[in-house]
Amino acid sequence: MKDKAYNNVYSVLKWVFSILSLVFFYRSIIEIDWESEFVPMFLSAFNTYPFVFTGVFLLVVLNWNFEAIKFKLLLQSSSLTKIKSFFTVLGGMAISNFTPARSGEYIGRSLLLKGTHPLKITIATVAGNLAQVLMTYGLGLFSIFIVYVFYDFYGDWLDQASFTLAIILCVSLLAFLLFSKRILKLVGDLFPNKITLFFKLVQHYNFSVYGRVILYSFLRYSVFTVQLFILLQLFSDFSLSIYFFWLVPIAFLMQSIVPVPAISDIGVRVGVCSLLFGGYLSNLAIVQSVTCLWVINLILPGIIGAFFLFISNFIKE
Repeated sequence: MKDKAYNNVYSVLKWVFSILSLVFFYRSIIEIDWESEFVPMFLSAFNTYPFVFTGVFLLVVLNWNFEAIKFKLLLQSSSLTKIKSFFTVLGGMAISNFTPARSGEYIGRSLLLKGTHPLKITIATVAGNLAQVLMTYGLGLFSIFIVYVFYDFYGDWLDQASFTLAIILCVSLLAFLLFSKRILKLVGDLFPNKITLFFKLVQHYNFSVYGRVILYSFLRYSVFTVQLFILLQLFSDFSLSIYFFWLVPIAFLMQSIVPVPAISDIGVRVGVCSLLFGGYLSNLAIVQSVTCLWVINLILPGIIGAFFLFISNFIKE
């Protein structure tokens, strides 16, 4: 009876979230102003630089493939194929697009991997996200260091106090990475036995496995960074010098501070990029670049994931 009740709840949740995902993306698409300035200029840029645009789109597949490999490594499941891992990640993304702080990511992945314990999926997802956060903060702070020492973009912002704080944060992140097992063990002892299971699962990952996860997180971060810089160049007719590349990781770092749903953070992304690049690019070029990055990396994969989540309702596991 207990298993039957679980299966019924599972099926209902899967139907509910898959339909909500499709409805959400449908409403998002019909609300787009297709006659705005963005669409014609996007098509114009695409016609001018077709091969470059094609390369940016192909990088999307590479981006989410790295995330799928990370998830498979952390889940440590021999039955999970690379293709199933890829679509499971997209399915989780379909829900995370309209949930606060991407919390729906755990739900989507759990719904698509019924045979795996939800806690194990949550731990794998959290561990993967932690590695990605380390990249965002670590490389963002490193970029601040580069800009402070070698360039004079924003001398008023990067005073001695902010530079010192950036160094402290960078060292703290490195220390956490090196001593994570000891830290988690110490924190785990402060909680009841049921909660320590969470920390035991985290400590289960050895350095070799998590080292590979960090490598794939770096590769995924690099792809995303290159995409934004290329798009900024495309929509500004390649008016940026190469050293402006260091501002992109700083933009990602600043964006990550605001915990909003993925589908809603385009305003934050545009605001941050305008703050950093506004003195060198037109506001329209920034809006076009950020919107394009947002659409191809979040909206399109999310739509594919929503359809996969919906179709999985008809597939027997």
